[in-house]
Amino acid sequence: MFGASYTHVPSNSLYIYAPKQLPSDHNSPSLFHFLCSQIQLSFQSIPEMETFLFTSESVNEGHPDKLCDQVSDAILDACLEQDPDSKVACETCSKTNMVMVFGEITTKAKVDYEKIVRDTCRGIGFTSADVGLDADNCKVLVNIEQQSPDIAQGVHGHFTKKPEDIGAGDQGHMFGYATDETPELMPLTHVLATKLGAKLTEVRKNKTCPWLRPDGKTQVTVEYRNDSGAMVPLRVHTILISTQHDENVTNEQIAIDLKEHVIKPVVPRRVS
Repeated sequence: MFGASYTHVPSNSLYIYAPKQLPSDHNSPSLFHFLCSQIQLSFQSIPEMETFLFTSESVNEGHPDKLCDQVSDAILDACLEQDPDSKVACETCSKTNMVMVFGEITTKAKVDYEKIVRDTCRGIGFTSADVGLDADNCKVLVNIEQQSPDIAQGVHGHFTKKPEDIGAGDQGHMFGYATDETPELMPLTHVLATKLGAKLTEVRKNKTCPWLRPDGKTQVTVEYRNDSGAMVPLRVHTILISTQHDENVTNEQIAIDLKEHVIKPVVPRRVS
């Protein structure tokens, strides 16, 4: 853990939690913690009431989790494009300048897995070892086998079952819920975290912030009040942005740019 500076300020202003010294690995994300009860914007004072904090986070396309998701998704798409009956259980993992794809796939499609990996990484922006992964020169490991006969028989009977009788394997499914607190019908924390992540990617790709690198994560905490069972957002409490960056950019410049080009265009002046 590297040293950090902390200054107490009034609750209606902004403070920056920034490392005094960057990690030796300049590709490691540097953490900037924006505590924004108002983000230097005006909010009315809130009387005492039953309130709580709720946090959502979103990772950028260059984050290892999202990179791996996109590679697996691209392989699935390539299989389904040629063979709609493809059965794909594909996993991807990555480390510095290496991507590995493994799993069980049953398909009639002819898929160049290595090309898909490199094309996906290149499209995200991993084009140099300086950013942790070079799409054209990184090591790509592929270990794909046919789906096991037992699973194949149980799931789709080796294509002997009718479509309505085809089952699913043990793949996980994520689920959520709708809420009327935003036009998107999603929790405000999720909407803001996702939009901040998208803006972070946008200002990287259009060179507004040329010091940005692909990996990044955003996290938003909102204070809510309980209004007879309805959760009503009151204010943005905390914004946290962790981003990969060029080794030569200063902490001060990162803070200024993220506030002006990422936070202000996304976070509303009022949330209720």
